[in-house]
Amino acid sequence: MTDYLLVHGAGQGSWSWGRVWGYLTAPSEHPPRLNANPKINKVITIDLPAHGADGGKDTSVVLPEECINAIVNSVESEHMSDVVLVAHGSSAPLVLKASLELPRPPKRVILVSGVIPSRGRSMISVLPFHLRFAFTLYHLITSFIGKDMYLPKSLIYRYMCNGVDPKEIIQTIGFYGALPTRILKTSFAFDEDNFTFPVTYIVLNEDKIFSSSEQIKMAGRIPDVDLVDLKGCHQSIIHQADTVAQALAKYCLLYTSDA
Repeated sequence: MTDYLLVHGAGQGSWSWGRVWGYLTAPSEHPPRLNANPKINKVITIDLPAHGADGGKDTSVVLPEECINAIVNSVESEHMSDVVLVAHGSSAPLVLKASLELPRPPKRVILVSGVIPSRGRSMISVLPFHLRFAFTLYHLITSFIGKDMYLPKSLIYRYMCNGVDPKEIIQTIGFYGALPTRILKTSFAFDEDNFTFPVTYIVLNEDKIFSSSEQIKMAGRIPDVDLVDLKGCHQSIIHQADTVAQALAKYCLLYTSDA
């Protein structure tokens, strides 16, 4: 059977995967048969350091290594041997780095609108110019006055949750936390030859932060990547959780023979 570890993006937490978790863990039949043989074993969501329920630390100073260690430790502590690692947005490079440090390679890595910068560049570098400029200015202001940097509500409405019913956005907007600015400004580099595991990139074709073409460009930085196209905004893991869950669940069928 296949295990899943779901890793959230910047300023979010395990809460953002709540609906996807529900669809992945719900029985396919109601009521479920007592002798059913579920193909999905564990589905674990984590809070990266200083995110979500672990929000006691200054999020802005969290190091990538801390998050990578948290991912590796979660796989090991939960005894997840046949694991699919799933990353949303800015957690993509962290999950890829963690995959290289696992004692046993993951069965697959799935990146949902994952941020993959060019070699030696930061995640901020791949933002469209106007968002990159806004981030730089906003970061200067918040740093000067000594406050945490949060996603502005206008950005959440217009860019992360475009096309979503405003009432539904209100139900989740209060959960967003401070941004891990150090991680977002860190330069990343990968040795693609060490990717001994398959990687799937889910393109969200209504994402207003990263266009479909930009997502495909980022995915192309990973050798032999498998592309999947889904209709939805950047926060589809919340607002179209059933569609995302179906896309993730199909991969467990590939591994039942050796589970």
